[in-house]
Amino acid sequence: MTNALRDMPILFVGARIVGKQCLTAALKAGANVAGLLYLDDKKAGVTVAHTQFDEVIAQYALNARPFASLKGEEGIGHLDWAKTFAPRLGVVCGVSELIRDDLLTLPSLGFIGMHPTMLPIGRGRAPIPWAIILGLKETGVTWFYVDPGADTGDILIQNAVPVLDTDTSATLGARTDDVAAELLCKALPLLASGRALRIKQDERAATVWPRRRPEDGIIDWSRDAGALCRWIRALTHPYPGAFTYLTGRKLWIWSAERASVPLAGAPGEVLAVDHRGALVSTGKGLLNITHVQWDGRPEASALEAGIKPHMRFGQLLAA
Repeated sequence: MTNALRDMPILFVGARIVGKQCLTAALKAGANVAGLLYLDDKKAGVTVAHTQFDEVIAQYALNARPFASLKGEEGIGHLDWAKTFAPRLGVVCGVSELIRDDLLTLPSLGFIGMHPTMLPIGRGRAPIPWAIILGLKETGVTWFYVDPGADTGDILIQNAVPVLDTDTSATLGARTDDVAAELLCKALPLLASGRALRIKQDERAATVWPRRRPEDGIIDWSRDAGALCRWIRALTHPYPGAFTYLTGRKLWIWSAERASVPLAGAPGEVLAVDHRGALVSTGKGLLNITHVQWDGRPEASALEAGIKPHMRFGQLLAA
């Protein structure tokens, strides 16, 4: 541990598995985390990849307090608390809420944040699912200097991460989490010693990916099998899932794979069902649907769920 790193008190604002992983990596590298704001378990709701910070707080005897919001009266309380240990650097990771301006400017070195894309590509929400949905072969991790915008600050350090044909959001997210922790440990000594880079984002290359809501997971069977396979992989656990309707009932599809058999039918039509899954026609090509879940029922195989040939996915009303 260098003196420079030890002499740089950090305010860490974290949530989700990636926030905990980056915090733990920084502490192991000798970072001086003078204060931790972590997402309150009671306010986590349906936050994807939520995790508790209790273990790391106890292990390192951290000065920590939970947050439900960084805004309003609660935000003022967090600001007053942070002033007591005069952080030189702020680090925010896994938190979707923007940092309030007065907290953002409290550390003399400002705040750095992490986004799992190669900024300026893919600003905004749900970057892991979008990378899979869009069929990207590569995404990345960027640590950047936080400004009042969303993912718009100068780049500090970044690295590319491949997107595999078999990736789900969970597997791709785990890989970007690892890279995020590694890059943070490289960046902190550079910041402490005044050697860190600042690279302006190229606004001409910027793209913004929209927020995804659970209801956005509905499957359009007129799309081709490859696109639908990516759709299902991107939205499977721990995300809310891709879904369709069958005889008027809502059905989640948790896993599927492309199939090559000499059959054809209308988009969404079930052509065959056995222990291997349900063969379903799409706008182009076939999908083999393997694991599904009726609304209000446990997850099951397509065969166990009672899916039968000649049924047609996408029916909003019972036949």
